[in-house]
Amino acid sequence: MNATERAVRAHVIQTLHRTAVAPSVAETATTLDIPQSDVVEALHSLADQHRLVLLPGTDAVWMVHPFSAIATDFVVHAAGQQWYANCVWDGLSILGIVGDGRLETHSPQTGAPIRFDVLNGQVTGDAIVHFLVPARRFWDDIGFT
Repeated sequence: MNATERAVRAHVIQTLHRTAVAPSVAETATTLDIPQSDVVEALHSLADQHRLVLLPGTDAVWMVHPFSAIATDFVVHAAGQQWYANCVWDGLSILGIVGDGRLETHSPQTGAPIRFDVLNGQVTGDAIVHFLVPARRFWDDIGFT
């Protein structure tokens, strides 16, 4: 990862953390005072390195773990704010970053609501988390995983 890629990635993560919305190419270029073409090049390189994911066929950020830039079934609430995660693991990771809060989702099998609370860094809830795809295969279809 070169300096531009590092700066772009940091800006995307910080913006998602602060606002729950991914910055546009134009906003990133303005903030970092670099050409938009450099931002686009950095985003695609970062995607090739599996450091973030772009929406298919675009230059827009889809996810930079643990944050999702699009609405998902994994909703994190903390500190009066809401973020989307890509999976339970990412939702709990967001809570590890932002502090105590809750992760709401549902059973993919039954549709029943599932809630995990984090208080003082401890996870509570009676659900079991099962990953359908082994971790070594996550990037085969990261959007599904």
